[in-house]
Amino acid sequence: MAANALYPTQTKGSDEKLDPTGSGFHDVDHTLTNETNTGYDPAVIKRIRRKIDWRLVPPLSALYAISLIDRTNISLAAQAGMIRELRLQPPLARENYYGYAVIAFFPPYIAFELFSNIGMRRVGARWWLPTACALWSIVLIGMAFIHNWQGLTALRALLGVFEAALFPGATYLMSCWYLRRELAQRLTAFYMVGVFFSGLSALLAYGFAQARTGPNLYGWRWIFFGEGLLSLAIAIPCYFLIVDFPSSRRCTFLTEEEKAIVATRIQRDRADAQFDGLSLAKVGKYATDLKLWAFALCFCFATLGSYALSYFAPLIIATMGFEGRDVYLLVFPPYVAALPWGLTLAFYSDKTGRRLPFIAINSMIAALGCALFAFLPRGNTAGRYIGIFLCCAAVNSNVPLISSASQASIRGQSKRSFTSALVVGFGGLGGILSAVVFRPRDAPRYVLGMSFVLACQGATILICLCLGLYFKRSNSLASQGRKIIENHPDFRYQI
Repeated sequence: MAANALYPTQTKGSDEKLDPTGSGFHDVDHTLTNETNTGYDPAVIKRIRRKIDWRLVPPLSALYAISLIDRTNISLAAQAGMIRELRLQPPLARENYYGYAVIAFFPPYIAFELFSNIGMRRVGARWWLPTACALWSIVLIGMAFIHNWQGLTALRALLGVFEAALFPGATYLMSCWYLRRELAQRLTAFYMVGVFFSGLSALLAYGFAQARTGPNLYGWRWIFFGEGLLSLAIAIPCYFLIVDFPSSRRCTFLTEEEKAIVATRIQRDRADAQFDGLSLAKVGKYATDLKLWAFALCFCFATLGSYALSYFAPLIIATMGFEGRDVYLLVFPPYVAALPWGLTLAFYSDKTGRRLPFIAINSMIAALGCALFAFLPRGNTAGRYIGIFLCCAAVNSNVPLISSASQASIRGQSKRSFTSALVVGFGGLGGILSAVVFRPRDAPRYVLGMSFVLACQGATILICLCLGLYFKRSNSLASQGRKIIENHPDFRYQI
């Protein structure tokens, strides 16, 4: 396909809308095909994909790593003395102020995600995402100087406002660059690298926690201050590294010919290379698509386990008889194991074009891990720690798998924006649930929390089964010409 075929002149009376930040290339209506590379040199495709990978995955992974560290380091600060100094869990009071501070992050995080995606599309990812990181860095530094639970809770809420930009924004941005069969590996690398370094942050936090300068700067305050400065240092180079959407005129790291190749491959894969703006009418229409809510529920159930480990792993490990430095050291290994496991499953998911079976497998493993921790005898420390390993690897690798599966099941850039905000927003609900069901009084076994996570994994398996049957039936009807999926006769679900 010639490059100029992708950039036609808009005819008078056309109702197609140009990308307000882009070059305005239009939809090219043709039959979808799995032969997305036909007519192109494989070496050229590989070279272009490598250029995109290096400009997207590393900087976005760095931003997500520091965002995950910044939103979850409250658990490490708690272990370093914050709970005691701020009296977040008074022994004679029913209030759990630590839980309030954990939860405060999520309502604004959920509320601002869709608005952030709309803003990012207008301003450009290159400016939007690093600026969000710089702003939440300032908030985190401010958390080093609080003196009561009210200040902590307020700043956690403000942190949620700015962090709302990253995960749905990165998912939306990458889904516009990659084919459906390429996305799971990239989203998994983006997410799992962040998870890996968030585990490593336990060691960093231990170093900060040893610092104490003056009568008021205890070690837990240095965790917030030091990691806030680190976040700011990461945000600055991202202004020069992150690229905008493929249709944007500001996207200059590819030639026009290379951008035409990217657009053609996306057209052949799912026919949505053209930008279409998100409107209230479209939001209402997309909100009636039940499969999006099914993926959102699965995402919520995965993040429930992920956030539970992030916020409560240091406290959980401390109840197993470990203390001080050993707690920080033992938080890290489960996240190391999660990285290769997640990348392996994403590779085979993209290679086979299968999504739901891998999500179900992870849910089974997570359920097993929860059962080991919650129901093994308290003295069986090794078995319960293995349970943490299994749960950590499974729930964290499910997060990007579910996100990529939701993006592989839709068409249209506006629907991608809505879907990423909806699905990731339900991840915020998982964070709220984790703070509610993992109650301090349930230590050391946390039977309620672990049982709840276990039940949610069972629900995920059931949802995957129902979606699989529905997708298979829909594909069969579409092949018979009796149904049109996602407004395109050749579109088929990846089961």
